[in-house]
Amino acid sequence: MAALSDETGILKIVHTYGVGLHSGDADPDVHDPRWQRRQVDDFVEFAVLAEELGFDGVTLTEHHAPLMTCPSPHLLLAAAAVRTSRIRLGTAVTVLPLYSPIRVAEEAGTLDLLSGGRFELGLGRGVPGEAQFAAGRNLSDDDLKRAWLEGLEVVNLALTERDFTFDGEFFPVERPTTIATRPLQDRLPVWLGGTSRETMRLAAARGWNVMRNFGGNAEHRDALEDYVKVAAEHGYTRSGANMMLERFVAIGETEEEAERNLGRLAGAFGQFLALYTAGGRRAIPETDGEFHVDSAAAGQNRPAIAVSGTPGQIVAALQRVIDETGARRLLVETFSRAEARLFAREVIPVLKEQNATTA
Repeated sequence: MAALSDETGILKIVHTYGVGLHSGDADPDVHDPRWQRRQVDDFVEFAVLAEELGFDGVTLTEHHAPLMTCPSPHLLLAAAAVRTSRIRLGTAVTVLPLYSPIRVAEEAGTLDLLSGGRFELGLGRGVPGEAQFAAGRNLSDDDLKRAWLEGLEVVNLALTERDFTFDGEFFPVERPTTIATRPLQDRLPVWLGGTSRETMRLAAARGWNVMRNFGGNAEHRDALEDYVKVAAEHGYTRSGANMMLERFVAIGETEEEAERNLGRLAGAFGQFLALYTAGGRRAIPETDGEFHVDSAAAGQNRPAIAVSGTPGQIVAALQRVIDETGARRLLVETFSRAEARLFAREVIPVLKEQNATTA
């Protein structure tokens, strides 16, 4: 299967998966290894289902907080790689500041080998404070930023060069180094997660793709136009096929069923937020769309990036996103198998037909 950013005349839809958010358990013991194992198994089974349903890709979210049972997305994707054969596999995102960038590049190469050239690497700084908490150390914001920029440079060198060195403050590479497992794909697809113009421009300058989940449609449109312009200045041709926008989806055959599904989505999301902020260890991130709630949705922890309704209403809502932003890649998350099947059957074909263009 072609890379997600290839085939610019085709709309592509990727299903992301927050491991643990899909259990449906009202009061799970999130620290019970048996419950955690069920969440891991459920993801692998879902990856198989997503391939059968015709999703273009499936990605994993990395988190280091209770309920989200995915601190190691590369391990789970390795399991999915051996159970699937066509669907693209990716991270949304790998939290780069937690790792050696050379290790990230090697694992990306290993996943590409294991999947037969189907892996796409998503990179992000992670939720503010979470990476520090998981790593058990505190760095200043300035230190984190410098380490982030260095990490990106080393990952890029490791994926594209042999016998490279790097004079870095955080990740020096003093001896000529070549990663042990090089990707099958001639240029491994990389997606940079972020909302700032600075992050978009970092991706543009390297010919990388971008993921966004925070901001209004007009902001996404402006960011895309700037991204395309900066990429062109560095010799890359980019378009809406290189930008992926995230939306949670609550879908039902009727509006009443969709509303019930939205309630379940909001409940799982609220449960995660409560565990995430427990004890005052973490604050709600200000620039991550997954954490923002819709202030107009009284009495619900409805995520601001959620859309809900019947298949026709979901088609209309997502078509507005496409039209108003220019994005040609959608990152969606449904919260039950039945919803994933309904979305694949009645939304994906309609959206793809409506948005088929000449490349």
